[in-house]
Order: sequence, then structure tokens, then C-alpha cells
Amino acid sequence: MCDANIVKSERGQIVIVLALVLPILILIAGLAIDVGILYATKAKLSTSVDAACLTAMKNLSLGQTTAAELGTGIFNANFGANPPTPSVTFPIDTHGGQQVKVTATAYVNTFFMQYLSQWASVPVGATAVATRGKLVMSIVLDRSGSMCGGTEHCDTGVTGDNGGEALKAAVPLFVGNFDNSATGDELAMGSFSSNATVDYTINYSFKTPITNAVNALSFTGGTFGTGAGTAPIQSNTMGAPLSLAQVQNGSVPILPGQNIVKVIVYFTDGLMNTIQDKFHCGGTTDQTLTLINYGGHDSGSQVDFFDPTSATTDWGHYTSGTGFPYTSGGAICKDINGNIVTKFPSQSQGTQVTLSQSAVTADAKYRAIQTAIALRTESPVPTYIFTIGLGTGVTTTTQAFLAQLANDPNYPATYIKGQPAGLFFYIPSCTGSALTACKSQLNTAFQTIAAKVLLRLTS
Repeated sequence: MCDANIVKSERGQIVIVLALVLPILILIAGLAIDVGILYATKAKLSTSVDAACLTAMKNLSLGQTTAAELGTGIFNANFGANPPTPSVTFPIDTHGGQQVKVTATAYVNTFFMQYLSQWASVPVGATAVATRGKLVMSIVLDRSGSMCGGTEHCDTGVTGDNGGEALKAAVPLFVGNFDNSATGDELAMGSFSSNATVDYTINYSFKTPITNAVNALSFTGGTFGTGAGTAPIQSNTMGAPLSLAQVQNGSVPILPGQNIVKVIVYFTDGLMNTIQDKFHCGGTTDQTLTLINYGGHDSGSQVDFFDPTSATTDWGHYTSGTGFPYTSGGAICKDINGNIVTKFPSQSQGTQVTLSQSAVTADAKYRAIQTAIALRTESPVPTYIFTIGLGTGVTTTTQAFLAQLANDPNYPATYIKGQPAGLFFYIPSCTGSALTACKSQLNTAFQTIAAKVLLRLTS
């Protein structure tokens, strides 16, 4: 009987303990539910302000009012039902860089915590700040004779692929994506055929000058589209196009801690086949170095020699045993010993090599690749390279080469991990009835590059 009483007594104690603990358990469970709701709301709010911030930044070129409206629209779409009203502002950082700041606060009505009046409605806030870095970009455009075919300025009798017409439609739209203000981005434009020029020196307020420059291009001559390679650039005004772009970008000072992105966009409709060097051509009487562009052919054995100051002046071609001319009067190049020059300084082979079309073209590719690697490994700010190839002249081999220049990760055979990854775009044809589609495809390529650049400008 005593044992039974003890059991009954213990049962009574359990009921009492449960009565005391159950409200606490319910409160903890309720608190967990409310905290979960707050966490979910915070996550949704953070995603929404991030999306709004990026959208406003990407559309900043349309004006702050439009950018804020588009950002708010994306915020609402991401948040869902009953969104709070975000605040979209446009502060300036300490380096003068444009920022977008999006802040929003949502009030969450609690279920269990509401019994404590001060916790009946809990505010949850989130903020996102995007800093638009300064863009320093050079555009390098092919103006060789094969780009003719439409309404462009062309050599008489030249039948090309209409690339020039497509280019003149796409480039003005492309540069319109960037900050054209007097304190915004800085852009340059260069072009090449048998020679190379800087058509617009890197500067602010670039939109109209670059539009005018691309519309004024005349399409004639060969394809001197290379870089200086492992040697110094021969001329800062008539040097190798990729290296001219490097000089333009490098002339913009970078402040400590400044958010800056450097880019080169390279467009061509064929394989580069022309290089540039300085030769001793005056014999024993004149030891002045003469700047000469040479090459100009994709096949055969002929090597032509061009005046680097002109897209149309062809001094003549190399003839075995006779040498090559280096003036409009046909003077034959002779070295300081009076011997006829028959070799050129091949960077790819590291020695003097007998002049031939294949050797020159191989060196053009080597010099371009070495210049691209130097650009991508610059310190403190490396350069992103984007390439576009147009037309049947851009063969499968040339496509792979242009992808290598861009360090496109879609071409794993040549992609260098750890260096800035660019992209290569190929447009198959601009000839005849394909012109309309070509214009659309080229514009899409440029706009895709713009989107990638703008995304990198935002951090």
C-alpha cells in the first residue's frame, strides 16, 4: 500500500511539471516560427535590393530617374506581394565614382511575439550599394579593303563583305552604353588596314567624336592588326594597333584604391598578315632607321612593303635577289654594310628570318598573342580583351586565334586560367542578302560586350 501511494504521488508531480514547462515550450516554438519568418523576409528583401541596385546601375546611362524606376520595378518583381517602397539614391564615392544605393524596410507582423506589444510588428531592413568603376577602353577596328561592299568609302572596284556598313551601324550604339560625361568613362578608337592610326585619342565625352570617326572610315589596304609583341612599340601614332590601344589605355592615371576597369575591343574580318619593324635601309651613307609595314597577303609568296603613314601607299614587293623598296621612288633597302636586306627580325623564332609570306603571317600572330598576354597581366589593373570576327575570311583557324587573343574560356585549348577572361564573337557573313542579319548579329555582339563590361564596372 505504501508503494502505491508513492507512485500516485510521482504522477501528480509530472502533471505539475508539464503544466509549468508547456507554456515555455510553446513560447520557444512560437519564437522559432517568428524568427524563421523574419529570416525568410530578410533573405527576400536582400535579394530584392541587390537586384534593384544592379538593375539601376546597368541602366544609369538612361538617366537617374529612369534607372531608379527600373530598379524599383525589379525590386517589386523579386519581392512579390505587398512590397515595401525602396529608396534609390545615387551618391558619389571618395574617388568620384558613381554609386547606386538601394535601401528598403519591411514590417513583419509576428504570430507569437505579438503578445509582447513592442514585438507585434518587427522592422527588417536591407541595403545594397553598387559602385560603378571608371571604364578605360580602346576600340580597335579593321578598315581593310575587304570591309567594303555597301555605302562606305571604298577603293574603286573593290568588292568586299559589307562589314564596314555593319560596323558603322553598331559602334555608335555600343559607345552609347557608357558614361559620356566630362568626369565619366574614357574611350579611344583606333583603326587599321595597311597602316594603323589613332582616330580618337582617349578622353571623356567620346560619343560624338567616336561616332564621327567610325562614319568617316575609308576601307582599303591590307590587315596590319597585330601588336608589338615582345619588342617596344615602334611608334605611338602609327604603331601596331593592339599596342597603340595599350598606350591609349595606359595614359589614364589610376588613383590608389580607385575602382577601374580596362578593356580593349578588337574587330576584324580577316587574319592579320602585316607587321611593322625598323630597318637600316640607307646603306653606308645613311644609317637612319626606317619604319616599315610589310606583309599584306594571306596566301602565296608575295610580301609587300607599305608606307606606315598611309593606308594606300604600297612601295612595292620583295623579290628574291633584288630586295625590297622603302621609298615611293623605289629605293632598295640596304643595310649599314651596303648589303641588300633579305631578312626580317622574327620575334617568334628569335632570329633574322628570310622574308616570306608565311613567316610574316606567323610572326603577326605571335606578336599579337604576346601583346594580349602582356595586356592581361598588366599591374595594377589588367586588361580585358574582347574580339569579334566577321565573314568568311575568318576561317576556323582564325576563329581559334581570335578566341586565344580574348582568352575565351569557351576555347579550353588556349584558355589561360588566372588571366582575365574575355569573349570571342563570330558573325559568319555580311555579304548580299545576309547584310540585315549581319547588322543584327554584330549589334548583338557589341551589346553583349557592353553588358559584360558594365557588370564588371559594378562591384
